[in-house]
Amino acid sequence: MSAALKARVLTAARDEPSPTRAAVKRRNILISMLAAASGVGAFVIFALLTSDGELVRQGGEVAAHRHLERSVSLVVTTAGGAVGIAAIALWFALRRGRSMLGRPRRWLLGGIALIPLALFAWKVSCSLAFGDPMADWSDRPGLKCLSLSLLVAAGPLLAFLAARRSAPVHPALNGAAIGVASGACAWVALDLWCPVAFVPHLVLGHVLPLCILAGMGALLGQGLLSLRSR
Repeated sequence: MSAALKARVLTAARDEPSPTRAAVKRRNILISMLAAASGVGAFVIFALLTSDGELVRQGGEVAAHRHLERSVSLVVTTAGGAVGIAAIALWFALRRGRSMLGRPRRWLLGGIALIPLALFAWKVSCSLAFGDPMADWSDRPGLKCLSLSLLVAAGPLLAFLAARRSAPVHPALNGAAIGVASGACAWVALDLWCPVAFVPHLVLGHVLPLCILAGMGALLGQGLLSLRSR
């Protein structure tokens, strides 16, 4: 770390009073509640407006006279795995690691890349065992899923940035990791709502939103988490 950056870090730490652990805990609980409420609210509103209130959609018409259904075990398996990956993503994005300055660049880049790949691989590998959900749903390219992901993740993204507060080193990468974590949380709702596992649909409607959120998080992180913003 350069001498200039070290001086800015020390100056920022000296000028900003340190809150008590109890205050930090209360603040993080409140932010977590707001993030969850905003995401769940966006999901419910979207479902009510686009799918007659079906929060869990197990199937639909793939083509004329062809109806496919997801089994309950498939829904539980894919959504349960998504919950686990989302929890890891949140821990990775919101914790600083062993250093007070945050995680190294290579760890941040690795997490940003691996979390979307893990979600995609889990969805595909589970769906392959059941066959039908991998069918081509020609009338569902993934645009609704893209919109749902961004809508559900918007509130958590802002809340998690507020919870992180600052990242003296690599603020853009930390913001991108927070964006991916927000998208991973939205993936859980999306997995419940969307019965499609066709690979082109997943790439457009499920994976692309995480890339967009990573970019949004990087821009916001550079502006909100860096020492210059403070």
